[in-house]
Amino acid sequence: MKPSIFLHPVLGVLCLLLMTSLRAQQADTAGQQGQSLGSVQVTLRPVDRPDMDFGVVTAATFAPTVYSIDSTADAIVLFDRGEVNFDPSSYERRFSYILERHVMMRILHKNAVNNLAAFTLATPRGGEVPFIDKFKGATYNLEDGRLVVTKLDKSNIFKDEGKNFTQEKVAFPNLKEGSVIEYSYRIIYPGAFIPPWTFQGAYPELWSEYDITVPTLFDYAVKHQGYQKYVIDSTILSNDQFAVGFGGFSGLWSGQTIRRIWALQDVPALNRPETYTTTLKNHLSKIQFQLSAVHMNGYNKTYRTTWNELVDELMKQDNFGASLTDHNRWLDDELKKITAGETTPMGTLHKVYAYVRDNFDCSNAEGLYMSQPLKKVWEDKKGNVADINLLMTVLCRHLGLEASPVILSSRSNGVAVEDYPLLSDYNYVITRVFVGGDVYLLDASKPSLGFGQLPELCYNGWARSIDTRQDRIPLLSDSVTEKRVTLVFLSNSDSGYTGTYTRNAGIFESIELRNRMRREKPEDFFDNMKKGLARDKQMGQYGIDSLAFPDVPVIWHYDMKYNFTQKTIYFNPIFHERFNNNPFNSPVRHYPVEMPYCIDNTYVLNMDIPKGYKVDPLPKSQRVVLEDGIGVFEYLIQSDEKTIQFRTHLQIKKTYFTLGEYPGLRDFFSSIVNKEKEPIVLKKIN
Repeated sequence: MKPSIFLHPVLGVLCLLLMTSLRAQQADTAGQQGQSLGSVQVTLRPVDRPDMDFGVVTAATFAPTVYSIDSTADAIVLFDRGEVNFDPSSYERRFSYILERHVMMRILHKNAVNNLAAFTLATPRGGEVPFIDKFKGATYNLEDGRLVVTKLDKSNIFKDEGKNFTQEKVAFPNLKEGSVIEYSYRIIYPGAFIPPWTFQGAYPELWSEYDITVPTLFDYAVKHQGYQKYVIDSTILSNDQFAVGFGGFSGLWSGQTIRRIWALQDVPALNRPETYTTTLKNHLSKIQFQLSAVHMNGYNKTYRTTWNELVDELMKQDNFGASLTDHNRWLDDELKKITAGETTPMGTLHKVYAYVRDNFDCSNAEGLYMSQPLKKVWEDKKGNVADINLLMTVLCRHLGLEASPVILSSRSNGVAVEDYPLLSDYNYVITRVFVGGDVYLLDASKPSLGFGQLPELCYNGWARSIDTRQDRIPLLSDSVTEKRVTLVFLSNSDSGYTGTYTRNAGIFESIELRNRMRREKPEDFFDNMKKGLARDKQMGQYGIDSLAFPDVPVIWHYDMKYNFTQKTIYFNPIFHERFNNNPFNSPVRHYPVEMPYCIDNTYVLNMDIPKGYKVDPLPKSQRVVLEDGIGVFEYLIQSDEKTIQFRTHLQIKKTYFTLGEYPGLRDFFSSIVNKEKEPIVLKKIN
C-alpha cells in the first residue's frame, strides 16, 4: 500500500499521519530475507527495555525522587504494555483478538492520588461485543525500608451494568503519595477488530509498547500518528494453521502470521492544552487499525480500501444511506405544504432548509450515523446531527434536487487522513446541494446558522462527498475569514458629550450571539457590559438587531454619554475589543497555533474633542507586520485640534503557525497589546 502522509510540524520535527499495511510490511520483510521465513527485528536505537513481569517491584523502584522526562510530574508511568494475540475459537468457537494489558505507575505527588485511586473500564453491551476478564492488581509502598504489598481483591472491583455499557470500576487500596500501582487485565474482541493503542496520556511514560500478532488471513490499514520515533519497530514472521469460518467458507487455514512490535521511550505527558490548540487528539502518539481485506484459500474480499468501497458500504447501511434511495412517499404532502408558492429550485431549497433548521431539535452536536428511522425523526422533530442532515438530504432529493451527504471530522475530533477511507476518523454529516451550477453546503442541525453557513467546528481539513463523485471538499480554516466592523461616533451636543457604538459582527460572532440570546435576554447582555464601563460613562438606549434573521450578520449597538470633570482624562479610544492580554504570552509553545479562521477586524472612531479640553499628547500611528505580510496591524490616528480620527485594522491571513513561527506571532500580539493600551490624553484648558 502506498503510504499517505500528513505533515504536521511540531517541536521542530514532523508528525506523521502515516497509513501503512501489515501485508505490505510482510512483503517488505520477505524481500529482505530472500523470501525465507523467520524473524526480523529492527531496533531503531539502543534501548533499555524494562522488566515487565508482574510483581517485579523492589526498593530501587522507589529510589528516584524526580524523573528527567518531567521534573514537575505528579505521577509517572513506569511502563504500559499491550499484547494482542488471536484465538480462532475463543468466543463461541469464533475468531477473536485478545488484548492483554499490563501497567505500572508511580505516584510522586498527592495531587495524583485522587486521580489514580480508581479507574473505570467500559465495554458496550449486547451482541458480539468485547468483554473484560482476568483483572488483577496491587499497590506497593515502601515503609521503613520494607516493601508492603496490598493486593486487589473482589471487594475492590465493582461491576455496573448500564443500559448500553458494562463498567468495571477498580479502587486501589492503601494508595498514597509515593505508592506504586500495578494492574493487568485482558479484553476479548470477537471478530477481526484490533484495538487501537495510545502511547501517550495524562502522565509521562518511561516506556510504552504495543505487540500484536495477526494472521495474514486478514490485512489491515495501519494509521500511525505522533512526533516521536519508535525505539523498537520489529517484525517477526511465523507459520500457523487453524480451522476458521468466514464469508460462507469454513475449513482449515494455513499461512503466515505477522508479529509487529512498536515501542516508545520517555514519552511526554499530553495534558496541557494551549490557546488556539484545536484538539490534543491531533498531537497524540497512537496507532489505529482498520480491516482492509480477507484472504482465505481463494476467497478474497476487500473492505474500505478505496473511497468507492466505503461509499458503497455507507449507502447500503440502514443507519446512513439506505433511506436516501427509498421512495419516502410519506413526504409528498408535507413538502407541498412547506414549499407552497415557490416556483424556483433556489426558493424551494431556502424554504426547506429554513423549515428543518427552525423546527427540529438536535440532540447531539456530533455523530456520523442515524439514531432512528427518518420517518420517526420527522414525526418527533428531533434527532442527532446525522438524523437531521440526512433528512435534509432526503428532502432535497425528493424535490428533484441533486443532493448528497458529506462526511467530515469536526475540530474536536482531530484531523482526518485525507485520501485513505478510514471511517473512524469521521464524526459529522452535512448536506451538499447543486442548484443552477452553484454548490451549497448546508447544516440544518443548528438553529443559529444562516443558509450556506457552516459552524466553526466543520473547518478542519478535507471533507468527502458520499456519492458517485466521492469529491474531496476543502473545509480549511484558512478558507474562512471572520470580518468585523465597529463604528464609534462621539460629539459635543446640546445634551452634553454623547455618542453611539455600533458593532457589525462577523459570521461566527453572530452565531455565538444568537446562541447566547437563546439562554439570556439582551438586557442581561448589556447589563453585564455596563459593569465594565468607565465611571464617567453612561449607557443609554441599546439593542441587538437581526437576531431572528440568521442569514444576515448581527448588529449590536448602544448610545452613550460622558460627564467629564477631571483636569486630565486618559481616554482609550478602543471600546470592548482591545487585547488586554497577549493570547500567546507563554515564552514556550508545545503545539502549533491553530486558529479557527482568518481575521479581518476594522475599528473606526470619529470624535469631537470635548469642549474645554485639548489633546496633549496624541498617540503615534504605528504599523506592525508579520513575516511575509501574513499578519498586519495598523493603528492610525490624527487630529485637527477640533476632532480626532482613529482607525485600527487587524488582518491575519492564515490560521496555522508552526513552532518556528510562534516567536514572531507572540511578538506581533505583544506589539498590539502595548499599542492598544496607549490612551489619548485630554487636558482641561484653563
